[in-house]
Parts: sequence; C-alpha cells; structure tokens
Amino acid sequence: MGINAVEYWRKQGISIEFLPYRIYELGEEKYFEFFALPYDKHKNPGDVKGVLFDTNRTWDEDSIWYMMENQRVAAFGDAKRFVRYVYLGDIVFFSHKWTGIVAAAKVKNGDIKAPDDETLYRDVEFLTPIPKKSESIKAMPFSKVSEFTGKSFYWARTIKVPYLSRDEAADLANELKNYLETST
Repeated sequence: MGINAVEYWRKQGISIEFLPYRIYELGEEKYFEFFALPYDKHKNPGDVKGVLFDTNRTWDEDSIWYMMENQRVAAFGDAKRFVRYVYLGDIVFFSHKWTGIVAAAKVKNGDIKAPDDETLYRDVEFLTPIPKKSESIKAMPFSKVSEFTGKSFYWARTIKVPYLSRDEAADLANELKNYLETST
C-alpha cells in the first residue's frame, strides 16, 4: 500500500499510518528495515530524491566516460539493476572511487534503456560542469560531501545510502557546482 492509498483511507475516516521500509542488499545478505518515525522522515521512495551513484571505476576505468560523454547514468553486469532505483527528476551525484563526487545531473525521463545485455541506463541533464576525458578530474572529496550533508554514507555500494531529500539534493548540487567551478 502506497502513501496515496494511506491518504485516501485517512480521508475516509480510517485511522491508518504509513510505515515505509527499506530492503538493503549488502554483499550476499539482504536486510529489512522499518523507518523509525518520527526520527526517520523519509517519505515515499518514489518522491524526487538525491542519489549518490558509483561510476564503476573498480571494474572499468572508462565507465565514467561512457556516462559523461553520453549524458547518462548507467550500471553494468550484476549491478545494472541499480539504474531501476532512480526516477524522473531525481538528482544523481556521480561518485568516482578514490576521487569524490565529480558531477551532478537530473534524470530526464523515466525510460530505462538497454543497449546490450550487460548495460542499463537513463538519460540525464547535467547540473554541474561535465568532466572531460582530456582533463584532470575535479571532484568534491567524500569527506566534504559527508560534512556538507551531515550524513554518513555506505560508500561500498553502487548506490550510496542514505538517499538525500529533494532539498538536500538541490543544496548539494549547488555546493558541488560552486566547488567544481572554483577548485583548481
């Protein structure tokens, strides 16, 4: 039952609460977590959010350029399912291992594309300068991302959790843009 159904039943006079949950996959293990209201204020997972998304550097050094040059967020092989976790309007932060956050982009449409059996992607519109293969990659260090957001992320995943709210994502995108434009 989604948040819209809960709102419907509330309007009908039914006393009902929306209790969202998450399922995490860490390694080969799956974990189930209920949100602890009022402390965890995450709403509907379908709401616009900010997602820190890995560039796949460990497995393919050129994956970042596939994404940057083609203006897309992509995942490959066993990790390709993570593209299904981002939706229209979400802000994706490209997390480049050993470097930091290198760019931010907004998901342009909801269509998932599969150019081959090993790849899934969504088109994006960049909100920050786009790194170029011919230049040194500028990045906001992971420590600065955590400091700015006040959050600790699980960096070893394709998608870093926790997600950011719409406002947190917009603030981080602006901060990242300023950081990338002024860093040398």
